[in-house]
Amino acid sequence: MDSHQQQLRRAATEAFFESLDKLQETLGVDGKPIPVSPPKAAPPPPESGSQISLASLEQAVADIEQFMRTREGS
Repeated sequence: MDSHQQQLRRAATEAFFESLDKLQETLGVDGKPIPVSPPKAAPPPPESGSQISLASLEQAVADIEQFMRTREGS
């Protein structure tokens, strides 16, 4: 095997293990439980041609902010 292929394989291996480490951090595999909120019933999809209401958009933003706060606290 030539030197270039070995370098590519080594770089790919390093990238793989870095990604695996990041995934473990994200998933909390270090033994700490990940807080999971109970699933909410999804609202019905908007009918074609209709727009998303401001209230629905505000609720989505609030849900995302709550999720981000729980992720920061873990």
